[in-house]
Amino acid sequence: MALAPKQFTDAEALVDWLIARVGPSLRVGAPLGLGKAATLMNALYRRACADPSIDLTFITALSLDVPAPSSDLERRLMDPIVERVFGDYPGLDYLRDLRRGALPDNITVSEFFFQPGAMLGNSDAQRHYRSVNYTHAGRELMNAGVNVLMQMVAPGTHDDEISLSCNTDVTLDLLPVVERMREAGDAPLVVAQINRRLPTMTRSALVSKQRFDAVFEGEAADFKPFGAPAAPVPDADYAIAARVAALVPDGGTLQIGIGSLSDAIAYCLSLRHNDNARYRRLIGRMPAGAAEKTLVDRYAGREVFQRGLYGCTEMLVDAYLHLHRAGVIKRAVYADLTVQTLLNAGAIDDDVGPRTLTALLDAGAIRAELSAADVDYLKSIGVFHSAVAWSDDHLSAGDNEPRMAPNLADRAARSEIEARCLGTHLAGPTLVHGGFFLGPNDFYQRLRDLDPDTRERFHMTSVGAINHLYGDEPLKRAQRHHARFVNTALKASLDGAVASDGLESGQVLSGVGGQYNFVAQAQELEGARSILCLRAVRSGPRGPESNIVARYGYNTIPRHLRDIVVTEYGVADLRGKTDEDVAVALIEIADARFQDELRASAIAAGKLSSRYRIPPAARGNTPAAVHGWLTPDRDEGLFPPYPYSCDFTETELALIGALRPLGSATPLRLAGIFARNAPKLARHHAAAAPYLERMNLAAPKNRRERWQARLVTLALLESGALGRD
Repeated sequence: MALAPKQFTDAEALVDWLIARVGPSLRVGAPLGLGKAATLMNALYRRACADPSIDLTFITALSLDVPAPSSDLERRLMDPIVERVFGDYPGLDYLRDLRRGALPDNITVSEFFFQPGAMLGNSDAQRHYRSVNYTHAGRELMNAGVNVLMQMVAPGTHDDEISLSCNTDVTLDLLPVVERMREAGDAPLVVAQINRRLPTMTRSALVSKQRFDAVFEGEAADFKPFGAPAAPVPDADYAIAARVAALVPDGGTLQIGIGSLSDAIAYCLSLRHNDNARYRRLIGRMPAGAAEKTLVDRYAGREVFQRGLYGCTEMLVDAYLHLHRAGVIKRAVYADLTVQTLLNAGAIDDDVGPRTLTALLDAGAIRAELSAADVDYLKSIGVFHSAVAWSDDHLSAGDNEPRMAPNLADRAARSEIEARCLGTHLAGPTLVHGGFFLGPNDFYQRLRDLDPDTRERFHMTSVGAINHLYGDEPLKRAQRHHARFVNTALKASLDGAVASDGLESGQVLSGVGGQYNFVAQAQELEGARSILCLRAVRSGPRGPESNIVARYGYNTIPRHLRDIVVTEYGVADLRGKTDEDVAVALIEIADARFQDELRASAIAAGKLSSRYRIPPAARGNTPAAVHGWLTPDRDEGLFPPYPYSCDFTETELALIGALRPLGSATPLRLAGIFARNAPKLARHHAAAAPYLERMNLAAPKNRRERWQARLVTLALLESGALGRD
């Protein structure tokens, strides 16, 4: 019999208990992202800092912390935002020390996914990074000898349960392993921090408290969950998203990740569905090659979503809730293979009726002479309502109801069964399967505000159930109809290989996560496609750089898994193509400034005929062209910088836009900003007042503050926030 977990309301007392149970060598596994038990991890970290005899290792991923200002001017801008957005989120003490190279010798932090770009140049983080497919993270935690599993959770719907909430992903895969290890007497301790401010998710996310060895709860355990502010959507992301939206077939499956691109994709899919005429005009204005037009036609990518989409995603992001409200995410899937197969074939639909019984009979799922097992099955899938009972070889529609013959072959009996036993809807519909969630504060509130029925349709489950096909493969294949796995990339080389998580130097930018799994899955599922998106150009230290390159000394997705690559300039369909065809397709969606160099490299490598000429249409691949075909709709209020959620005021947005370029400005550039705008200072003084007030610089107290006030005003003038003369 499982014992009730040890209860704690004080973090230090729990740390005492942990050390007493485990000893001074602690190897702590914690979830990716939001689900870290920050209060407990900080208490344990502080204890190890104070006591060098403790050997502490954290094995985790995506450690999140509030941004820290790097100057007094940044502090003036950021402090009110940090207080408003992050509230009492405690942050992670180990992360702050790791970033400044100050981890004690007795403490190790090993991650398998970094906050993108956060650990570039950090030797400690880079040396202890683990390159792991997300589906293998649980296995690698156990192989690393983890003796404590620690997670932040939400209250359950009953006192004897908790909700794994934001991180069902690895935990649901690990709990059965832990149970088997407990039987052998050698299991890690499993510890929960119950945060009442974390959204409660249901279905697979609900687990018994008895699966935990210790529970920490009460006021000390509660804090505002980390809210990741939404990023603004640039032109390039909207252009990529508009093209991606035309590759998603109705009745299909959608996987997307976090960030401005996912917001843009959701926005464009919603536009396609709810303002179809405008979307068609937009697609008509977009320059597109023959291959892209072929794909759009093949997948009916201009049509509205009659059947809708189902989401199957490692990361549940805010975009899915917006797509649900927009009427795009509406294709439900079910946990029964027969039901799902019949739905895919159009033999049944979500509403239960006489044809449902006929289809199940024809499929051999039930017999005409219903048995007790048939009745239980029909109740479990919602075809019979819950009050239907089987007794003495007869049916009844509830207590004290007349009995019926359970014979579907008899016309009169069947008519009575249909009239009195049928339910209304198939049971257990799922609109989105997700493994973990992370996003802005508004997203968490939207999750809290879901009505009970809708919450059930957003099914948080294990990463093993989502990221690959192993285990119940026939059902997964049936559910993931016409799947589109959409992910982002850093670089694409002319052989079709893609780098998404690391640099040529070997430095890790983020992590592979589930990208490789999804790309491989797209190759295995009938009708599925992998879509890798990258902006054609990035800003480098010497100016613009192409993200399509001749070759790159690192890849996340090997060339043999090449599929669809999308930039703001077009779609390259690479699956099954020759090396020359691949090089041509990628050159023609590259920025025009780099096409000649790419062509020459491919010819020199023997992968492209010297007779190949870049077509005139591709020579128009410029940022100005993208801006031009978005402008007609933007002038009418479409394609806003923040389509869904924004944590900043209009004044703050203007200040952010104006001050960001100063961070990398050279003295020469600063001198240019001053020279261009200094003559305008006096006549724009009044317009600058609200911005200076926000920066607490409206009444400068000393020379430094007077210079800061002037610099802010100059930056606002340079950005056009104060108008243009």
